[in-house]
Amino acid sequence: MEPVVVIADGSPWSPEAVEWATAHADLVAAPVVARWADDHFPAQLVVLGHQDRVSSSLGLGKHVLSVVGAAGCDAVVVRGTAAARLGTHRRVTALVSGGPDDAVVLTAAARFARLRGAVLRVLHAVPLPVVRADQDEDRGWVLDRAAELLGGFPHSAVLVRRQPHEAISRCLDTDLIVVGPGETRTCGSVTKAALHHAPCPVLVPHRPDQEDRRDAPSVPAPRRPVRTPA
Repeated sequence: MEPVVVIADGSPWSPEAVEWATAHADLVAAPVVARWADDHFPAQLVVLGHQDRVSSSLGLGKHVLSVVGAAGCDAVVVRGTAAARLGTHRRVTALVSGGPDDAVVLTAAARFARLRGAVLRVLHAVPLPVVRADQDEDRGWVLDRAAELLGGFPHSAVLVRRQPHEAISRCLDTDLIVVGPGETRTCGSVTKAALHHAPCPVLVPHRPDQEDRRDAPSVPAPRRPVRTPA
């Protein structure tokens, strides 16, 4: 079995990363292996703290984005409150957008929720200057698609009218936020927002290369409702 790899380089959040990685490894009956950030290693999960030796008090460590972007497996960046790191809330939150990353986000979130005996919340954050009932209905297809992708896995679905980073920062009742990797090797803007603002650890699932996904089944997004005059 591939190990859970923790980046333990003596940086400020290394103890928290080791603690989280060890607890997770116990759940999956896997060994824990410590590595440096620039090592190359096979792993089922990479865990690291959100700050390192050269971080400012508010910033990310310089290795975080490169490790998450280059990992050939899921990655967890440990941050947030002690209650969240210890899993006391029993909730996993998956942030969906209606984009191509939703499938891997929901798969990973459901797996971690099942493993931890936690409830799953699917969250879609959309900022709009004016909220109308028809706009809420228009955006409902994202959560409908998420339910299809989950295939009956129990969950709650929440649509909020906020910027994604605002919604993320308000998830004070969750132990883990799952976000997609985005479209670049150094993570997308929403992923970066989660890594900077989340009050809990952040899971960024690995998205297989396009070649690996060529024959994989996918669920197309439903078309947005088209209204005709009454």
